[in-house]
Amino acid sequence: MPTVVSRALLTAVLCILVASSVTAEPARYEIQRDTSEVTFLATSLLQNANGKFHRFSGEVVADPSEPSAARVKLSVDTASIDTGITKRDNHLRSDDFLFVERFPAATFQSSRVEGSGPRVTVVGTLTMRGVTREIAVPVDLQITATDLVARGEFTVNRLHYGIKYQSFLNPVNDTVRIAFVLRGRSRSGGPPTAPQR
Repeated sequence: MPTVVSRALLTAVLCILVASSVTAEPARYEIQRDTSEVTFLATSLLQNANGKFHRFSGEVVADPSEPSAARVKLSVDTASIDTGITKRDNHLRSDDFLFVERFPAATFQSSRVEGSGPRVTVVGTLTMRGVTREIAVPVDLQITATDLVARGEFTVNRLHYGIKYQSFLNPVNDTVRIAFVLRGRSRSGGPPTAPQR
């Protein structure tokens, strides 16, 4: 009888352990703004606009063993745009471009991740200036139980988001290149790591 009871207890413990591993929550990586960057390049006939956004936040929910199940949310404060020229930055904040007074944030939310290696494609919706469109972003991904680094770039057509301003003297191209390096830290991990150069 003791042997039967012992086997029953062992079986119950194993079942609990298996169930726990299956239902374990994926890690939540909070984007570390101090070690991350979101930049852009807009080209025109006479002078390109090469700049960055200083304020953004977001998180990635992912299982390091199964990155294809990751979920991504990112919000960028459009008023934090910086090209190094104050007059141009104020124009980019105006209703000719980002219209930050009415649309203070540009957001991205993923719907799926395609691929399982270090190079994946994150598909989701980009909302900017009140317009939401689906985009696909190629991403180089490094992920551990405590740290995440995502690098990539993509282009957007500003006309698709209602940014139709054009200059007769300095024609602006329709496409804008967006690049990013996002470093995340699991909320159960230690302090953020220093940026890699």
